[in-house]
Amino acid sequence: RMGGAGGAPIAGDVATFETTVNQSDLASAASKTLLDAKSGEQWKIRDIFLSGGGTNFSGGGGDRLITISDGTSTWSVVPAANLQTLAAARWGDTGVPFPATAAHLTAASAAGADIVANYSGGSADYTAGECTLILIADRTA
Repeated sequence: RMGGAGGAPIAGDVATFETTVNQSDLASAASKTLLDAKSGEQWKIRDIFLSGGGTNFSGGGGDRLITISDGTSTWSVVPAANLQTLAAARWGDTGVPFPATAAHLTAASAAGADIVANYSGGSADYTAGECTLILIADRTA
């Protein structure tokens, strides 16, 4: 653990969450849980990775992006171009950009809210594709 003022820990549990996200998980406005929060838990995302492995998202005229959010804060929006040509990316790269709202970079999730991936933007779902998203987060409550 990293130390804060006076050497005290600045956070609770730190964990890595690795989730495979398939196009069918997100179809028809569905979402895929990346971090399943227990009642009252709050988490701060410290890093996000797109593994680059999997199958490029394609088919059906698909042009969607993937948003990583708890419904209150949006930590990243993976562009369609990066889903259609998967390559490893780390939070802050063009493949997994930092949030558009600066305050979301350090925002804790809403109490008890899961952090999920879902489609955003575009007009058509993909009919093929699978990627792995990896979150590193620490529990703050």
